[in-house]
Amino acid sequence: MLCGGRRRNYLFVVGTARITQCHACGLVSRTGSGAAPALTSYQLDPQTAGALLAWLPKGRILQLIQKSGALPRGDGRDFVTVDMSAGPAGPFEPRAFDAVFVNGVVEHVADPVSLLRSARAALKPGGALLVIASSGDVSRARTDQLPLHSFSPSTLLRLAQTAGFRGEACGIVERNSESPVADERLVEPSPPSWPIRAMGRLLGKPLEVPSGLLELRATAGELRDQPKLSIIMPVFNEAKTFLRTFQKVYDVPLEGIDRELIIVESNSSDGSRELVRSVEHLPGVRALYEDRPSGKGHAVRAGMAVADGDVLLIQDADDEYDVTDYDIVLQPLLRLSATFVLGSRHMGGRTWKIRQFANAPLVAGVMNLAHQLLTALVNWLYQADMRDPTTMYKVFRREAVRGIDFRRDRFDFDFELVCKLIRRGHIPVEVPINYRSRSYAEGKKVRFFRDPITWVRTIVASRFETLVVR
Repeated sequence: MLCGGRRRNYLFVVGTARITQCHACGLVSRTGSGAAPALTSYQLDPQTAGALLAWLPKGRILQLIQKSGALPRGDGRDFVTVDMSAGPAGPFEPRAFDAVFVNGVVEHVADPVSLLRSARAALKPGGALLVIASSGDVSRARTDQLPLHSFSPSTLLRLAQTAGFRGEACGIVERNSESPVADERLVEPSPPSWPIRAMGRLLGKPLEVPSGLLELRATAGELRDQPKLSIIMPVFNEAKTFLRTFQKVYDVPLEGIDRELIIVESNSSDGSRELVRSVEHLPGVRALYEDRPSGKGHAVRAGMAVADGDVLLIQDADDEYDVTDYDIVLQPLLRLSATFVLGSRHMGGRTWKIRQFANAPLVAGVMNLAHQLLTALVNWLYQADMRDPTTMYKVFRREAVRGIDFRRDRFDFDFELVCKLIRRGHIPVEVPINYRSRSYAEGKKVRFFRDPITWVRTIVASRFETLVVR
């Protein structure tokens, strides 16, 4: 187990095995009678194996597999392979390896924490850990292929953290839908619908689909005494609201959390840059100054590139959102029950009127309707069930976005971020938040006619673009 919790929630039965979930950490496990199935590590297609191999450093690499599934030998890498199917192995030679590769083992051992702790002891300081586990739906597994544990990105990250590793990246591995599947256990049970396949052909791009595998990349570095939050605040022509919003953010109490506030100022023309300079000296504040306004998405990506936190939160400077909601959006990420949270304006008592412009009710109604149509498109194309993908409060683990190829610079980045995180396997948890919309007369910058076109284009294109930069 990951957390030592004893309370388990019953889910369903597969054959004679009961599938339950830990109430505290969310790990899904198999219990009940019957002998454990004899399983082997996952056979990797050449594309996947090559990408994983390229990330591993050169030097001595400890491979933990079951019967098969070893990586091909690469230039400058000396593999020491241990077959775990014969029973528990270890302790391994201490501080003797530059990296550890674990393929299809953590879900089949009774105590995966002890396994990774042994792996950490075998690593040199700062050594790399690469774990491959199944991302498949355990309810669809055959009885003879049923794992002992079923991991999600959040529980796999919790496993690494509990074993003393610092997570670097985590998520679903994708493969080309036209490529042959190397392992029958990794066949996608719900292939993309024909309209989505037709879109890919029309765009002339190969359709990437989940490979059935989760990957975790981590290092044997020092863990922080307490988690750190990076708040990214893009600023462009927000002189009327910046100082008020900044003060609320800076003063919000966050017990047991370190924080940094990264302000990205985009060469405003209304005096906002001077206001940012007036607070950049404060402890925990870091200011980035862009030479010209390149869009909100560009500013957020600049902030993400330098953020050092375990959790990243996007905070606009327009005072539309209530910073007292930080606790509700942060809680699932800090306890690692989720890797991606959306602060939804569509939950609670305000399920429809997310935008109320007193001086322009028709504009507000059209924008609300457009929001519903765009949300329906995202949910269909990405097989999701969201209410508010355009909310500003997008909060996520650093490991969730690491390596994803983000390209958008304007407000379309909001959709790109959501769409590509879902493709990576980070399904958002939505929680209710407070919201006070501002009108165009008050400074709203979304362009009424042009921006929705870019949003639709981004929603569709993000489904077919390369997801991860290797």
